Amino acid sequence: MPERQLDEWDFSHGSLRSLSAPEIRRFWDGYIARRGDGLIVHGSLYSRWRILADDLVLSLYVANRSVGLFVRGQRGESFATTASRLSAYEPGLGRTLGAGLRDFPGCCYLGRLPLAATDPASWPQAYEWLEREEERYCRALNDLVLRGPAGQA
Repeated sequence: MPERQLDEWDFSHGSLRSLSAPEIRRFWDGYIARRGDGLIVHGSLYSRWRILADDLVLSLYVANRSVGLFVRGQRGESFATTASRLSAYEPGLGRTLGAGLRDFPGCCYLGRLPLAATDPASWPQAYEWLEREEERYCRALNDLVLRGPAGQA
């Protein structure tokens, strides 16, 4: 990969500074403290999850140049399996979320906010966006997937 090029998760592979593990932990500690409701659980170093059902998880992530979220299945479930199951709710779910089911390889309905997450001064903006989008995604998933009929058009 050429220097300064970013991979699909916008992690630096060149001279750009990357988030450290302690910074990532502080970012998530701040987000969870802001939420204060105990709904967010550990997913990985870079992500935290909001589990909506046994097979439906909202994954929130932080990377060097963005924060974002996407819909996934339970740990170990493939993207193809999750996308296949969620395709029953198309096109309504994609329209409601404003994101495509298969627009980004490995992530269903990816939404992201570009910002310099390596600068803690950007974190309040990241937290506000994540919280707003988390609630919007959860409402849509609850209404259209968990409670609604398949194939909402």
